[in-house]
Amino acid sequence: MLEEQFVALAAVLAECTDTPDDCWFGFWEGRGAAQSLGLPEFGPRVKIPDRENFLIHGTVHDAVRTLDSWGPNLWWPQDRAWFVATDIDLMSTYIGSSLDCARALRTCSALEAVDTTAANSVTWDSDGVNPLPRTCTTRTSGDEGQPLTSNARRR
Repeated sequence: MLEEQFVALAAVLAECTDTPDDCWFGFWEGRGAAQSLGLPEFGPRVKIPDRENFLIHGTVHDAVRTLDSWGPNLWWPQDRAWFVATDIDLMSTYIGSSLDCARALRTCSALEAVDTTAANSVTWDSDGVNPLPRTCTTRTSGDEGQPLTSNARRR
């Protein structure tokens, strides 16, 4: 996500929580660049399946802080009014929130926001709005390394 998008997203989300000055951020430790944020080697962590994240505390507007140009992979306010997740291997950011917050996100012109459900796929090629890059490759049985074109979607 571009820095301008983090700024816009943080502005909307700050209005959708009662604790905008009390926010948690998880940065995936696999990037190996914790020094850029001054994170202690043995500091607090948050673990999710296959990902361990450095855990830092700040304000919602601190989402623009980066770890060698990468934003936080996870972030949420203390009151848990919403939750933001950006997986290192995917092209989208997912936000769990109230309906009012989701409406505010959709009306923000600086963001591309669409509704989703748990039934929707969360894969690299499941974005129905943005086509895959022409140079994208996926590995599935029988077609290892074959390039996908923007109209060749896999489900």
